Amino acid sequence: MIQVRKLANKDLAKVYEYIQGEPETNLFIQGDLELYGLQSQNISLYAIGESWDCILLKYYSDFILYSKGPTFNAKAVGALLARQEKILAISAKESLLKQLQPLYPTRKIQGTYLCRCNKTSFTAKEENTALPTRRLTKKDAPAIVALYQQIEEFAQPYLDHTQEKLAEIANNLEQGGVGFGLFEGNRLLSSVYTTATTTSGAMIVGVATLSEARNRGYASTLVSELCSFCFEGGLEFLCLFFDNPKAGTIYTRLGFEVVDRWGIMRF
Repeated sequence: MIQVRKLANKDLAKVYEYIQGEPETNLFIQGDLELYGLQSQNISLYAIGESWDCILLKYYSDFILYSKGPTFNAKAVGALLARQEKILAISAKESLLKQLQPLYPTRKIQGTYLCRCNKTSFTAKEENTALPTRRLTKKDAPAIVALYQQIEEFAQPYLDHTQEKLAEIANNLEQGGVGFGLFEGNRLLSSVYTTATTTSGAMIVGVATLSEARNRGYASTLVSELCSFCFEGGLEFLCLFFDNPKAGTIYTRLGFEVVDRWGIMRF
């Protein structure tokens, strides 16, 4: 029988050693552990196998899988997941998530590119938008959720799990996440924020613009402003995801380069 052990704060040094070879892939795991440790009720981390075949992080009802090797014991991970009360999403490197997918034949993997921008390679975009931008706070969580509910590629989890998403975004912006938004009056037109902030990097997520406000440079302006803020604040690198060539071109101009493929299964 495969050993599954719930880890505690005394295991953190070993966890950091386990994930250190792929800092971009493990930003979510390291960021959550640095911020919350393993004593928060919202965070759990499991090691599968006596010599750690893989690890599985639970954050609220989202799960992130990581393995140092190219393969892992998918059945053992599936058995652990089957004991969970609720699953909203499972994320991992796409190559790993594909090994788990046969256990969930009705679920599709949403694949995307994982990119990295170093402080030394960042090229800021000149701001040329007619509307001002401002930093987001936890009080803007309802506006952010309302924005995502109107955008097809984001909408479903924010419509199905509104209260959980409100709590996650508000908590993130209060606990170290940095966000910028562009408003027209009280209406949020475009937004972006960081999550999984570590001592050296962070993940940029939620790059979104209402359909009627696109092609005006709002998203690229916000990403550039967010990058500038984070690099000036001492971070060494930032990561983000993209899945369409147009977005990829924008991010490449800012200094981002593709490092891997990432996948997510939503439930």
